[in-house]
Amino acid sequence: MDNVKYLVVIFWTIIYGQVIGFIGSSLISASYSPINALIVSTIFGIILCVLPSILKPNTKKG
Repeated sequence: MDNVKYLVVIFWTIIYGQVIGFIGSSLISASYSPINALIVSTIFGIILCVLPSILKPNTKKG
């Protein structure tokens, strides 16, 4: 069940990345590229999934 959490995070980062990419390209009058938005948002989602395990504090008592 823990893996489903990561799939949901990746899914929503892709959706939000597309929305932010579309709005951002409209604001700066650039052409919208869904492939670029997909790549950037997927990388950002993977980083969000990996970051908690990297930043986990050591609970080892010595």
